Amino acid sequence: METGEKQGEGGHGQWCHCGKLARMQTSWTSSNLGRRFPVCPKSKGRGEKGCRFFQWFDAEMCERSKSLIPGLLRKIDRVEKENANIRAKSKILWAAMLLSWLVVFAMKMN
Repeated sequence: METGEKQGEGGHGQWCHCGKLARMQTSWTSSNLGRRFPVCPKSKGRGEKGCRFFQWFDAEMCERSKSLIPGLLRKIDRVEKENANIRAKSKILWAAMLLSWLVVFAMKMN
């Protein structure tokens, strides 16, 4: 194993410049969609950089993948929203059906 690398979860871990085990993150930008990279654990977000340790873990994707994946992700989001709407409508229909049964039952009891 090379200096700065450690076997860990997922196969490899790397030490950042602070001497801490870097955590793995995934890029969601259109130019590097899905690529993983280790970052300093002191880096909490875009504003805080920790020790500025950065190194790509995955190889760059081909241009075809870069053009297809964003469209597929948008399609998945659209389908998930449609499914959520269908589940919400289904709950309303079940509640209406239950209420109608209760009304019919109450009318028969009188």
